[in-house]
Amino acid sequence: MSENTPVILTELVKLHPADLADQLQRLPLEEAIAILPEIPPPLAARALSELEHDRQREFLLSLPSQKLPPLLSELPPDLVADLVPELPPSVRRATLDAIPAEQRRRVQSLLRYAPDTAGGIMSDRFIALRADMTVDEVRKLLLSQGEDKQSQDVAYLYVTDEARRLMGIVSLRDLIFRRSDARMGDILNRDVKFLRVDDDQEKIAQQFQHYHYLGLPVLDKEGRLVGVVKASDALEVAQAEATEDMQLMVGLSGEERALTPWRTSIRRRLPWLYINLGTAFLAAFVVGLFESAIAKWTALAIFLPIIAGQGGNAGMQTLTVIVRDLALGEISPGDGRRALAKEMILALVNGIAVGVVVGLIGWWWKDSLTLGLVAFLAMILNQLSAAFAGVAIPFGLKAVRVDPALASSIFVTTVTDVAGFFFFLGLAVLAMRWFGM
Repeated sequence: MSENTPVILTELVKLHPADLADQLQRLPLEEAIAILPEIPPPLAARALSELEHDRQREFLLSLPSQKLPPLLSELPPDLVADLVPELPPSVRRATLDAIPAEQRRRVQSLLRYAPDTAGGIMSDRFIALRADMTVDEVRKLLLSQGEDKQSQDVAYLYVTDEARRLMGIVSLRDLIFRRSDARMGDILNRDVKFLRVDDDQEKIAQQFQHYHYLGLPVLDKEGRLVGVVKASDALEVAQAEATEDMQLMVGLSGEERALTPWRTSIRRRLPWLYINLGTAFLAAFVVGLFESAIAKWTALAIFLPIIAGQGGNAGMQTLTVIVRDLALGEISPGDGRRALAKEMILALVNGIAVGVVVGLIGWWWKDSLTLGLVAFLAMILNQLSAAFAGVAIPFGLKAVRVDPALASSIFVTTVTDVAGFFFFLGLAVLAMRWFGM
């Protein structure tokens, strides 16, 4: 450690775990790894769980294996279950064997579920009650737990039968305003929205956005209560989904951050840049087909980027709306025709409006009514192509069970570039033939 480490350490231990995680991410990895064991284990463990995914993995792989169990023992099982899959199998087994038996059992139970499902996201910390318990008994039960971790973040109390099947929920408000001798079976709310352990994270985000609950119970295939997804977890899921969709639309991995190591970013970005390069050559090939026409009528070269650029912008507008609504479940694959009809009408109106301006400028600038007419028609046709691509590409990806955000922008801009060049130059060639230019 450097000479300044004691000073840094004194300041770091005063921070909130999330702020501490931010500071650790900004330090060189070697220095951060040296500092982490010096921080009190409860704080260090919470900070570790707050690190961004890539940095978190680096920490876990760089820390001496004997340092991991004391850190993980300070975390609730659901957070441990998020961290241990990043470890090599041999280290993972040794780490799990070294943590307390009860915590190990609960972690292994959570590890059975895929990380992007309700089972993988849920917490196993909840309070289940019997239907025959009274309000007074439940109050005493809650008071007896005090500051126990099991009772933290409790928004609802769940009533289950002898087989742990969910019967209903009781809010904390009910415990305040109900009579002391009222039984849970009489005051519970049986209209319970719930998640299944295999529900994917996209559905989880949609459920919370729709119902605005503080938490949703998670049931296994037999209807038994096994966990709870909290609203804070759902917010993280929604942010992750939005980030992933935004990055996938431009060919990123969905997991990259500003401080992601550059070597990792290269591996994720370069393949999509090669794909983009291939689509650029495809557009260049189309232009090359009309090389002689451009040589005869050089003004065409000026308007090529205008036609293609406007089509690309329009296509991205359509694509953003469609991908967003598909991600939030606000439209389904069956709504494709209605969405396409609406976007085609918009494209026609926008194409005429923008095409008139471009056509008039072409006529005035180059003193050529023919050039203005060609630009006007090409703009309309490319706007229609952009609308079709902006709807068809995400719906098509959805139909084959591929994330609609997966580099959709690359494919849409390819369509608008190729179509824009083809329509504009093709119409120009026809005009040259018709008017003997």
